[in-house]
Amino acid sequence: MKAFVNCLSRNYGLVLYLFAFFVLLYTGCNYNQMQSVTTTGHLTIDVDENEQPLLKKEVDEFTRLNKDSHIDVKIKTSNEVIADLINGDVKTVVVDRDFTPQESDILTKYKIDVKKHKFALNGIAVIVNPANPVIKLNFNELKKIFNGDITDWKDLDGDNKGVYKAGLKVFIARPNSAIHNIFKEEALANREYSKSALVCSTSTQMLDEIKTSKAAIGFISMSWITRFADTLDTIVKPLKIAAVDSVGRVSDYIGLHQAYIANNTYPLLMSAYVISRDFDMDLSVGFISFLLAYDGQKIVLNSGLVPVTQPVRIIQLN
Repeated sequence: MKAFVNCLSRNYGLVLYLFAFFVLLYTGCNYNQMQSVTTTGHLTIDVDENEQPLLKKEVDEFTRLNKDSHIDVKIKTSNEVIADLINGDVKTVVVDRDFTPQESDILTKYKIDVKKHKFALNGIAVIVNPANPVIKLNFNELKKIFNGDITDWKDLDGDNKGVYKAGLKVFIARPNSAIHNIFKEEALANREYSKSALVCSTSTQMLDEIKTSKAAIGFISMSWITRFADTLDTIVKPLKIAAVDSVGRVSDYIGLHQAYIANNTYPLLMSAYVISRDFDMDLSVGFISFLLAYDGQKIVLNSGLVPVTQPVRIIQLN
């Protein structure tokens, strides 16, 4: 039995292990009959744009293993995904946030039952052009940059004083996306983004803007800048980030890495959920089971994110 898959870090000296456990998901059913109805047919799912790279790999592998299955993926913003689920336009979604209190009230009011599973932890990367000499920022600096208090890199102080001089080009994710709101809440302490910040409608646009401008800064889901496991793409540079507590103490600067997401030391995190209002024994059950089981979680690991339904262990290498 294949007991684990490992991911070696060249830069951080860390190993993240994923252990597999075989669990019987359904009992009292004829296995062949269950397998037939849960691995065949057609399924349409809405997918949060932040998780597009990961879900493409998950769907490709599931349909490769199950030749009689077809999964149609519609890429949308987080708010659109949730709205479609609540309205009944689609029965299964993948999204990078939980329900808001208002959305939960609607589910309760209209007696809409859903199955919700967290299946991955993701990181929000603060990215700059590789030619930019800045390597780290704390939440105080991010707040000033993204709300417009600082408009030139030269206005940074502390360790970044005099490191770089250029007019800042600030790019943000569109407002209907979970990453827009999570970054605003965590890094900006819920202060508004600068009116001069440029809104990117897709993650592809964000990458294009940052990689073509030395003075640019933005943020993006880790899944969009991962080549394989803990190897990041070099077309942009993710910065080390430090949180700041309520009395102004700056925490340690933490780099974007699977292990630091797994142990919750990286300060900008979000979770990926698969949510369904489909309770029939059909392809939706098969695909959700795949995401939560070993093969689906292995794809999560190899996509640079952190599995949550299979145990992981972090080992420090000397």
